[in-house]
Amino acid sequence: MGLFDRRKREEPKLEAAEIEPDELDGEGEPLDGPATWYRTMDLTVVPAGDDVLLHDPERAVPTVLPTFEMDLLVQCTYFAPVEEHAATVARRTGLPADGVTQRLYEFVDRGLLVSQQEVVARARAAAEADAEVAPTLDRVAVITSDRPASLATCLRSYRDRYGADIELIVFDDSTDAATRAENQRVAAQAAAGGRIFYAGEDEKRRFVSELAAKSGVEADVVGAAVAEFDGCSFHGGANRNAVLLDAAGGAVLMVDDDTTARAARPTDAGDGLRLSSRSDPWSLHFFARVEDALDAADWQDADLLAWHRWFLGRSPAACAFDPAAGVMPLPLGKNGDALDLNEADAALLAAFSRGRGRVVVTSAGMAGDSGMGGPLSFLWLQGADRERLLEDYESYHVTRAVHRGAGVATISNTQFLMTPHVAFDVRRTIPPFSPVLRNEDGAFADMLRTCEPESCTAFLPWSVEHAPPNPRAGDFDQVLRSVGRAHANGIIRDLARSYEPAPGVTDPAMRLRSFGRYLTALGAMSPADFDALVRYQITVTVGRRIEMLTRAIDLNSGQPERWAEDCATVMAEGLRVLTEDALVVADIPGDTPDERHRRFQRLLYRFGRVIDAWPALLEAAADMRVARPLVS
Repeated sequence: MGLFDRRKREEPKLEAAEIEPDELDGEGEPLDGPATWYRTMDLTVVPAGDDVLLHDPERAVPTVLPTFEMDLLVQCTYFAPVEEHAATVARRTGLPADGVTQRLYEFVDRGLLVSQQEVVARARAAAEADAEVAPTLDRVAVITSDRPASLATCLRSYRDRYGADIELIVFDDSTDAATRAENQRVAAQAAAGGRIFYAGEDEKRRFVSELAAKSGVEADVVGAAVAEFDGCSFHGGANRNAVLLDAAGGAVLMVDDDTTARAARPTDAGDGLRLSSRSDPWSLHFFARVEDALDAADWQDADLLAWHRWFLGRSPAACAFDPAAGVMPLPLGKNGDALDLNEADAALLAAFSRGRGRVVVTSAGMAGDSGMGGPLSFLWLQGADRERLLEDYESYHVTRAVHRGAGVATISNTQFLMTPHVAFDVRRTIPPFSPVLRNEDGAFADMLRTCEPESCTAFLPWSVEHAPPNPRAGDFDQVLRSVGRAHANGIIRDLARSYEPAPGVTDPAMRLRSFGRYLTALGAMSPADFDALVRYQITVTVGRRIEMLTRAIDLNSGQPERWAEDCATVMAEGLRVLTEDALVVADIPGDTPDERHRRFQRLLYRFGRVIDAWPALLEAAADMRVARPLVS
């Protein structure tokens, strides 16, 4: 049959064995909806002359498809009626819509297009067979440094909300002994009425010795993870590593000291569940001042721990269709009517339908301060976020006052992560944080996908209060400076994103250790070769930003002019930096480019050794504690 054969297509007859009994009871069911919405499957494409071979891991042999037919198949990337897909293809290609429709229905017959109803049915069956037990989540770890007043407010908010049901743990990164003593005093007072633990410099160094002895890993490697920083002044990632080791074998909610347990529903929040592969699943709402953002929030008495528990440690299918109807069932309807699958890529959709993958991280959004560095990314926003930015561009384009969060509960395989309020399942191998410098959470997210590609993050439809005592100011000069700056953990992110362990290796610990050895090898390069690598990575980083700005201008026809002028100014600065300035890692300390590059090289080498040893450290730490009890 030719592609444009207009002969009427006969509907396929399904065998009874292919249909679950309750699916056969279709009386009163609408003829449209999930049963008639189709999209492509997760297939590996192998070129074969004028044909392609489509590999499906569930089939014994590949499917042969002419190349021109593959062009039709790849258009169907979201669930929609076949006729809608065909009309879209016809508009793009000029081919007759009825001929395309007929060929797409043939793809349905061959199992190359799958219906949403079939995906939902398979996921529901997988959830019913899922024997995975969710972890117990009753620990709240507060990350703090030199802010006793903020620490007290944060601890008090959680003790007031959850009483003695939770354990509160302070992980203190303060460098001054007097400040650490004050933090212990306010912690014991603010968290009174329940279990309270503390880990500062003394506790961490004691733990390093104990863990090195138990694990057999060299003390300098353990120390590089939590206690030794090679001249870098910001080491929040090391504090977070102490949290993960303290929680090894269980789960923990990690919060920053400038947040509280107070939660708000994001603006225009909805019910149901979304699977998304968008690079950033959060939406943005802008305000002129942090106080305005806090005042506008819809604060509610939400049990955030219950939301974390619903998702953490479970497969996406189990999160959607828990047969036990646990604490917080999501109203998805009989056919998953309130289940939005159209932002999921083929890999996430396949994992969902097969009951594979697990939610390793759960995250709430923020209301108040954005928690961002420079707001460069505001310039290439699209869709509703961009429309809200342009409502008052002069006030909003450099603001730090936002509501950031997921409008609906979202399970994602994205590499996006911010850590003011996140929970972790630490029962199996997950990566460490980069011990030093900022954006350690971004590097963690990319390494997580490297070691466990089917791992997921659940973004809760809630935002927590985020109000730093001394918020950083935003201005356009900061945006200009940021376009040409590449930071250490941003480069580690890119290295993790592009790295692929040996094909077929699926064990997360082996994949993680392989990446660690890769970083160690980079750290052992000759200085000249390493410097060339760094210059290339910086060029890629800045070039990618210029490309995103260029696309944004093209997509929006250079309007409005004021915004387009800012984009052009930033792009020109990026090109100037690449062609006129010394290309060095922006946040590595040092007096000369060579000194900074050598320190960055040591950082990669040391972090590579930490990553290589991390699975062994997690295993050894499973029955150990970093923190010690505080007595009020």
